[in-house]
Amino acid sequence: MPLYDFRCQHCDGIFEERVAIAQIGCSELECHYCKQSTSAKPMLTGHHQIQVKNKWKPQSMAEQLAGPLVTGPGTQQNASKSSVLHNCKGVNCSVCGL
Repeated sequence: MPLYDFRCQHCDGIFEERVAIAQIGCSELECHYCKQSTSAKPMLTGHHQIQVKNKWKPQSMAEQLAGPLVTGPGTQQNASKSSVLHNCKGVNCSVCGL
């Protein structure tokens, strides 16, 4: 039997109970706090969606190598390919591929 969260209709107490799927909505449970009967309708929990509204786009190659919100030499827009986290070796650089 699955474990569900229930909210008491009388005292608003939240408690867990193992209930058979066939009993959901058509039976009564005893509240663990006020000991009164409450309907066996489980709470809807765990159904959250995450939406991304702003996607980060690098303004320069140096910012792409260093990441967002990193400051320091090499992170300006017109800086060379070196950044705070990467010193470009030139034509055969294994990190930036340039």
